[in-house]
Amino acid sequence: MKTRREKIIELLSKHEEMTLLELADLTNVPVKVVVQDLDSVRKTIRSEKKRIEVRPAICMNCNYTFSGRSRISDPHKCPECHSERISPQKFRIASS
Repeated sequence: MKTRREKIIELLSKHEEMTLLELADLTNVPVKVVVQDLDSVRKTIRSEKKRIEVRPAICMNCNYTFSGRSRISDPHKCPECHSERISPQKFRIASS
């Protein structure tokens, strides 16, 4: 039986890209737990010469791109227009 983190690694390796909410739904845990798991997954896959790629979140109001964020959690508010209509960031595992 696979651990939750092994399942996350498998999902992100097989699928194109997935949001935090999609991962939470498929692993039956809250998004907050997935955020913690992704931090551990990032360290685990480093030894396999892999990395987590992130397609950044984008403000749906002004098209501000949240690139260069080191935090895994989704942003809640746009720093430019203060809108809360943010498309979620997407994750996948890729070879380094």
